[in-house]
Amino acid sequence: MTEPTTTPTTAQYYTSTLLRLPERTVALVLAGGRGTRLRATDDPELKSTPKVLVPIDIDTTSGPAPMLGHALTQLTTVGVRRIAVLTSSDPATGAQQVEDYALTHCARQVELTLHREHHPLGTAGAAYAALAHLPDTPLAVVLPADTLIPYTLLPAVVAAHLARPAAITWTVTTDPGPEAQNTGRLFLSPDGEQVVHALEGVDATLPAGTRHNLRQATSTGAVILTPDPFRALFEQYAQRQACPGEADLYRQFMPWAISQGHAVGAYDLRAPAPDLGTPDRLAAFGRTAAA
Repeated sequence: MTEPTTTPTTAQYYTSTLLRLPERTVALVLAGGRGTRLRATDDPELKSTPKVLVPIDIDTTSGPAPMLGHALTQLTTVGVRRIAVLTSSDPATGAQQVEDYALTHCARQVELTLHREHHPLGTAGAAYAALAHLPDTPLAVVLPADTLIPYTLLPAVVAAHLARPAAITWTVTTDPGPEAQNTGRLFLSPDGEQVVHALEGVDATLPAGTRHNLRQATSTGAVILTPDPFRALFEQYAQRQACPGEADLYRQFMPWAISQGHAVGAYDLRAPAPDLGTPDRLAAFGRTAAA
């Protein structure tokens, strides 16, 4: 007996995905790094400038601009209208200079908030703390200011995140380029939809037998969060610790979530997203040399 075929209706067949950021989406820009590796050079500019204010020159039309300025400009270009800059009280980070720059650069273009941690919280802890001040946020995009993320792809990443049940989507790349760090330290499910193992910053490898059909990828640093479930999950994480402390989003919190069976989605950007955290990588991607 032949099974009857079902012909989709016009509405079912002619569909598309709307690529846009939901209203009140906030970008959490991580700008509290100490820049230890950059300060360890003999370059006077790198020694004296807060990490995210070091100038880079990757846009020949507008000339050199601080890393943070590049990130803020790119975010507004793709439609982000709420930005939270996350800074640190550590004197080595130059928080006041960073905050002053952010206010001067984009306060008139976006709804800008500044969030300075009282003591080191780590990237996951800083995101958790900032979201406590942003209760009407439907979606948060966490972005390191010192990484050249392909920002134009963010609306597509957000659309994929909203189509899944996971509270977290980790953007990755299977084309990291020659200057990437921690290359291939993430392992994706065979369909590429989830991160199933995370070895970011860990000196370990998966046994060969456990890698069957898994796809290797590299973190790009951008993470999409649905705030309420993320905060609830972070509270579970924190309560399991012997005492409160720094919680790194990439090396601690998300690997813990995966180990506990919580879904962490993956989105492959298929493009490099260079981290500018060392002098060599900074030079490779257009850093303006000190005079």
